Amino acid sequence: MNGTGPPKSGPAAPANGRRYQWATSKKVGRISELVVMAPIRRGGVPGERRTFEERLRATIANIAKRHEQGYPTELDRVSTIHFGRMIVIRPDQYLDLSAFVPDEDPANGKAAPGIDSAPLPDQIDDFKVIDAAPAKAPARGTKANISANDLAFRSWLLVLVVFDGDLKVYMRDIAQFVGKDFDNIFRNCEDYSETKDFENFWAWIRRFQIPTDFFYAAYPDLSVARLKQLEMFKRRFDAFVARVRSPRGPIVSSMDEMFDEFLRQNQQYADGFPSPSGIYASADDQGGG
Repeated sequence: MNGTGPPKSGPAAPANGRRYQWATSKKVGRISELVVMAPIRRGGVPGERRTFEERLRATIANIAKRHEQGYPTELDRVSTIHFGRMIVIRPDQYLDLSAFVPDEDPANGKAAPGIDSAPLPDQIDDFKVIDAAPAKAPARGTKANISANDLAFRSWLLVLVVFDGDLKVYMRDIAQFVGKDFDNIFRNCEDYSETKDFENFWAWIRRFQIPTDFFYAAYPDLSVARLKQLEMFKRRFDAFVARVRSPRGPIVSSMDEMFDEFLRQNQQYADGFPSPSGIYASADDQGGG
């Protein structure tokens, strides 16, 4: 499957009956993109003294810290990822300069305060939670009768990934290689279905996927595996040149032997192909000479 339509099974629509227009990942050459914007659960984690948003931030911060310090992370197991970002977006960011209060408060018939006199709360839990699906929706073309006290906002988790190959193949790699760690992040979002139930997990991803308007790739035909192969070759070639030439330029007498050694070091073979998670390995990677 190429991930261009809704799944044939799984929760294609939420319980309230709302239908979603499925987004399609853009692809340039061999490289694809995915953007998921998922609502973070409100309130506190049962049995813990922190909110779902706080637990989510702590989980992401742990992964980020290990990556910044050069330690392996869960995402290293999926070798098709070019770039990945996770961003928690809060109401005070996406509602900045927005007129988020009605022009008139139906509760008392008075004009509602302007945005300058009604600043956003510092914490998401300061907002009043209301029923997102009222018993009777307003008629088409009319305004909903909502008072200033009934405004409800929430935080969102924005995930942006650039990877090699097909979207559904990539998500299967996620489920196979980093399923548990992936679940630890997204269990803090609404209606999340764990990776062990792949079809429901896949439907959840598609439900909260949003379309990308423009996708640019500077090297659309180079996979992550190929880029790492070229990086390894360039590093070893520079080391070879430094050995066979002195700082003033004369060639060493044993250049033929050094060149043969260089070729042995750079003999590479494919491991795990044709899966997108395959890699290029060399003799040195296995302890060879």
